[in-house]
Amino acid sequence: MKINSILSLRNVNRNARTALKFLCALLLTLSFTLSASTVSAQFKVIGYMPSWAGDVNTVQYSKLTHINYAFLLPTNTGGLQAIENPSKLQSLVSTAHARGVKVLISVGGWNNGNDQGFESLAANATYRNNFVNNMINFVNQYNLDGTDIDWEYPDAGASANNYVALMTQLSNAMHSRGKLLTAAVVGSGGASILGSVFPLVDYLMLMAYDYNNFDHSTYAHAQQSLSYWRGRGLPKEKAILGVPFYGRPSWESYAQLLARGASPNSDIFNGVFYNGLPTIRSKTNLAFDQGGGIMMWELSQDATGANSLLSAIYEVKIQRGGAGPNTPAAPVGKTIWLQGFNNNYVSSKAGQGAMWCNETAIQGNNRFLVVDAGGGKVALSSNGLYVSSENGTQPITCNRPTIQDWEKFDWITTADGKVALRGSNGLYISSENGVQAMTCTRPEVQGWEAFTFGEISAARSAQVGEPTPGKEIDGNKERAAVVFPNPVTKGSPITIKVQDYDSKAPVEVSVLDLNKKVLSNVKANTQTVSVGTANIPGGYYIIVITNGRNSYTKRVLVL
Repeated sequence: MKINSILSLRNVNRNARTALKFLCALLLTLSFTLSASTVSAQFKVIGYMPSWAGDVNTVQYSKLTHINYAFLLPTNTGGLQAIENPSKLQSLVSTAHARGVKVLISVGGWNNGNDQGFESLAANATYRNNFVNNMINFVNQYNLDGTDIDWEYPDAGASANNYVALMTQLSNAMHSRGKLLTAAVVGSGGASILGSVFPLVDYLMLMAYDYNNFDHSTYAHAQQSLSYWRGRGLPKEKAILGVPFYGRPSWESYAQLLARGASPNSDIFNGVFYNGLPTIRSKTNLAFDQGGGIMMWELSQDATGANSLLSAIYEVKIQRGGAGPNTPAAPVGKTIWLQGFNNNYVSSKAGQGAMWCNETAIQGNNRFLVVDAGGGKVALSSNGLYVSSENGTQPITCNRPTIQDWEKFDWITTADGKVALRGSNGLYISSENGVQAMTCTRPEVQGWEAFTFGEISAARSAQVGEPTPGKEIDGNKERAAVVFPNPVTKGSPITIKVQDYDSKAPVEVSVLDLNKKVLSNVKANTQTVSVGTANIPGGYYIIVITNGRNSYTKRVLVL
């Protein structure tokens, strides 16, 4: 936000000048704060999916931001018991990720009140190390987005301190790899969860249910839960309100209760207390006002159609303007430019040294292909190399030949349509306003951490910042670039020849599936490039070709 001279101060007394300066500073601060809050406090909708219940194919993914798969159980020495229904977890991850929803593994649970595994491993440094390493391997094996610790419950004293020690190690392990760490905690009275845990987690899920054996999850109890944890210093955006999709004392699901004749607009039926649509809507509004999101136990207990509790949550979310971080989606498969707060463009500097945001026009080094990096994250490629956060230890670069953790970013859309890029270190890329090399060290999004972006074709047609735009050539034009043979037999190479070849720039070829996921990327300093198809299944694919200031798109059929 720019505040120029608002009015002449010549004839205004000193107090008025001071007041105006204060007002300007306040407005600047407010504008940046609002920009930051739209990202850091995006409303989360988190559903648990147990290994023993629910169908992956019936989940309303578009209404969720995160799913927790329950439960993985630890051993006394830090090992992991075999996960139940692993094929279901695999299917959940692939299906959720395709829809922009993150999946975490939830560890522990009530487990009939037996928390001996946690008590033992957390108290022993060797066992803690075992557990943390096993969790890293498990998260990587199933391509998960993080770990949710559901230890019910640490005791006061040594157990509480051991919980902090465990969460400290997990936080370092998960966050250094770009993964989430969360925890489920009791609705209120959780004194054994020390305040030192709050900075270690991405958020806490407050189990504001099971308070007693009847009216166990009232609106008043939800208020009390948020008030308790917020009062202890838990940041608003980290306070996720939990709601039940079942009733007590019968433990029947909401869907079962409706099937027996309960009203979706009530909370009591034949001596069973549950949360109907009005209460769920009220709690969702409460979570918007006092917290950072809402969590439900559990998804398979919901009804369908107009009586769905998840749908009611989503309707409130839309009414309150809480579009999730998975919408709109990153422009995967598109070549884009990025423009900083200083109105200059981000440049890869051709992989030579640090990146800067100081270019006044869109040139070859200012073009970035958005690549699906898995797990809901993206990578940015320029000249066949990838942008790296350098884990925040030095200015960012664009010189990595492959995608590792430091080359993966969360694509976060701000309320005003700009984008912020969060690295695996949990910090944001900053343009540094063009006065120094770009970094990935900012804990929140303000002016320098939000970027305007656009597809290259749009930039060229509008001639934004590029007085002599290059050609964005339609792939249907026969002489733009030639792809042969087409169709191609699986296992045989595809040959791409650029007719209008710029010898001063490499030819970069990307093969994308119809979901715009990049399957192959090849770069060569020749007019003709070959791409193998041995690992590409049969079907139609998109070929994106870039050479200097020109870009081409073709479709190819693999037989």
